[in-house]
Amino acid sequence: MMMQRPVWWAVLVGLAALTIAVVLSRHTPIPARATVAPVATVAPIATVAPMAPSKPAPEPVASDVAPSPPPDAPSSAEADPPPVPGPTWPAGAKYVLHVGDSSLGFEQGLALEMKTRFDAAGVRYEAVTEIDAGLHTFATSRKLEELLRWKKPDVVLLTLGMNNLTVARPADYEADVKSIVAQAGDRPCWWIGPLSIGRPETGLIAMLARTTAPCGWMNSYDLAIERQPDHLHPTQPGASHWADAIWISLGAPMRVAPP
Repeated sequence: MMMQRPVWWAVLVGLAALTIAVVLSRHTPIPARATVAPVATVAPIATVAPMAPSKPAPEPVASDVAPSPPPDAPSSAEADPPPVPGPTWPAGAKYVLHVGDSSLGFEQGLALEMKTRFDAAGVRYEAVTEIDAGLHTFATSRKLEELLRWKKPDVVLLTLGMNNLTVARPADYEADVKSIVAQAGDRPCWWIGPLSIGRPETGLIAMLARTTAPCGWMNSYDLAIERQPDHLHPTQPGASHWADAIWISLGAPMRVAPP
């Protein structure tokens, strides 16, 4: 028995040593892996970080600089030129020719009221009423040109447009209006717009207002004028009211005795 003890002891000691070795191998870090840390020194990638800053760089404020319009964009003044000033009443005018449609009244109505006022001012006045005078028929007939060549007035008054107030396309008559104005030549002229007719107009008044230059323009459409039973032509008192408004629009520098 004394001979076998060392062998048993040696076996026991060997097992104990093996157990300790296994335990130590599980809890002790491997030195070799710790030395691999230099990989972290490859961090130059971190130097790229400024390309993605945490706070974006400020952008230019749009309100600091007013945007410029395109070079070829017209200004509002160019797009909508101011209206051409109308003529001034010639101080030496001695003869006025007034041409118009049936709203002029032949020898009554507006024609009579205007004659009364011009007679009181010592100016000859003559009215020529054209029956059913539409803008196109009157323009193409060259009637105004013929009258002016024959009568040679100092001033021309025109009362046209009533027969075209309800046309579907007023712009189709612009050329006719320009033709009539051109026939007046270089004489001072005024275009007295039509009265309303109890039905909506379709843009003719605006077309006349912008197309009758260089003649003076008077808008009669909104005047409250008493009418005859046909609701179109003015009564004599209504014509007197209309004549008063026309007289002011003409700006004639003369005193007129009450009719």
